[in-house]
Amino acid sequence: MNTNDSSKEIYPFIIDCICMRLHEQEALSYLEQKGFEISSRTYYRLKKEIEESSHERLNLIGSSEFLTQHIERLDTLKTIHNELWANYHLEKLPTKRANILMQIAEIQQYLSSYYDSTQYVMQQAAKHKQEEKKQEVSNS
Repeated sequence: MNTNDSSKEIYPFIIDCICMRLHEQEALSYLEQKGFEISSRTYYRLKKEIEESSHERLNLIGSSEFLTQHIERLDTLKTIHNELWANYHLEKLPTKRANILMQIAEIQQYLSSYYDSTQYVMQQAAKHKQEEKKQEVSNS
């Protein structure tokens, strides 16, 4: 996206308009509510820039957001796992303890699949870094 940094602030809101399938006037009203008063012409120009940059945006998601989200989910599952064990040790009723154990077993399946996919995520991140380095060298 070849626009200056100040206009990039509006991009997430333009993406919202696209996702919500807002008509022109609805989009302009939405953007104004978000603090961006722009013309129809500017709206369509920015919308076109975003649509044309889908490959670049996908690369960004693949290189950073996907990795961050993967780690966040792993951390969340580990936190839930630890909380379930804490609740298990506090619980006195055998039926509730058994229920908590079943939930722990379920979490184990999710954790296992995330750990299995971590290798793939790391490989993709490494591959993306190599591609970026190649591109930097070719641009030099």
